[in-house]
Amino acid sequence: MTTSHPKRMALYFGLALVAAPASAGTLLYQPVNPNFGGNPLNGPWLQSQAGLEKPNYGPSTQQSTLPSAATAPLSQGQQFANLLTSQLYASLANQITQAIFGPNAQTSGTYSFGGTTISFQTVGNNVNITVNDGQTITQISVPK
Repeated sequence: MTTSHPKRMALYFGLALVAAPASAGTLLYQPVNPNFGGNPLNGPWLQSQAGLEKPNYGPSTQQSTLPSAATAPLSQGQQFANLLTSQLYASLANQITQAIFGPNAQTSGTYSFGGTTISFQTVGNNVNITVNDGQTITQISVPK
C-alpha cells in the first residue's frame, strides 16, 4: 500500500462534494425587535443593549436642593387648570380653523388671547397665517 492512497481518497471525496447538487430553502426574514413583529422575549435584551450604547455623561454639574417645577407633583387644582387651559386652547383653535376653512369661511381675521395674536388672510388659493406671541412671529401658508 502506498502513501498516495489516503490522498487519492481525499481527492475523490472532495470531488464528490463539489459535484453534488446544491439545494437551498426559502429565506425568510424574521425581525428581531418585538415592535416590528419579532420575538417579545428579545425586548429586555434590546433594551439592555441600548443602555450599554448610550453615552454616560456622568453626574450633572448643576445640583439643586429645591425640587424643580418639572419634577414637583401637581396639585389637583393645578391639574384641573392645565386641563381647562388645554380645552380652551383646543376650542379656540377649532373656532379659528372653522373661520378659515369652514362652510362660512372668512377671507381674513384676527384673534387675540393671552398676549398672542393670530391673524389670517386668504391670498389666491392659499391662506397666510401669522402667529405673534409677543416674542416670536411664526408665518404659515397653507393651501385652501
